[in-house]
Amino acid sequence: MDFSINDVWIWLQLLLDILAVSTVLYSGLRIIRNNSRTIQIFKGILVVILIKLLALALGLHALNWLIDTFLNWGVVAVLILFQPEIRSMLEKVGKTTAIFSQNVSVSQISGMVDELVESCSAMSRTKTGALITIQMTQSLQDYIETGITMDAEVSSELLGTIFQYGTPMHDGAVIIQGVKIACAAAYFPPTARDLPTRYGARHRAAVGISEITDSITIIVSEETGAISVAMRGQLTQYSPDALHRFLMNKLAAPEEEAAFSMEPVLNTARKVGFNIPRRDLHQEKPRDERIKPLEVDDLYNAGGKDRHE
Repeated sequence: MDFSINDVWIWLQLLLDILAVSTVLYSGLRIIRNNSRTIQIFKGILVVILIKLLALALGLHALNWLIDTFLNWGVVAVLILFQPEIRSMLEKVGKTTAIFSQNVSVSQISGMVDELVESCSAMSRTKTGALITIQMTQSLQDYIETGITMDAEVSSELLGTIFQYGTPMHDGAVIIQGVKIACAAAYFPPTARDLPTRYGARHRAAVGISEITDSITIIVSEETGAISVAMRGQLTQYSPDALHRFLMNKLAAPEEEAAFSMEPVLNTARKVGFNIPRRDLHQEKPRDERIKPLEVDDLYNAGGKDRHE
């Protein structure tokens, strides 16, 4: 069967169209899944569309006109309501490399992680509450501006002083950019989800920032001393040793994380006939096999229900 250049170009156009639509839909579904407020708004939009179809079927002209008017203004409303999510998505599109790949060596990351984990371990023993966020690929500059600006090396002593009970910066969050403390006493919008009752304001703020950015947030509980990590809407409790391995895994080789973000697009290409090999993670020794969480709370799949420990 002969193929002309025009036929090949048509197939390439079709493939590019499928890949573009798949990427947009995948990004949209991730936004909807990782934000409870977005889920509720999305459900409301679906209800309006169903009422619109019903009005057309029954010939309800007044109701149909009212819905059309609502939908005409709906675009503006969506831009306003989804402003944080849209901004977050555009930031992610505009940044393809992690902040830790920019003039920061593995030895610098290792030193920063050592100090960070030592501080968290010490605060865990004394049940000193702490909230520490590490910026990844998406900028946290807006949140840095809500706090007290700093430009300090990460040290166990400094973090301990910042979160010491009674100090002015005790209740806010520390934000780390690269291997330096960018600010203290920063404010994060709390999640709108119904978290289990054992989680307090710090956990709510940590989950909130994890819903709208790709940052990693460490929480030390003031009540129990437990060390947890909030990332992508999931809370995971770690021992200090496991936390160290987790952070080194995430920060020292972020390019491996980025590679997996293309997997949905590659899957689409495989379905239309392209022979793209899959990476078998079971054929190699995983880097984080010793990272054993003490407890994992997937707030999206579990519905935020309280569990007894």
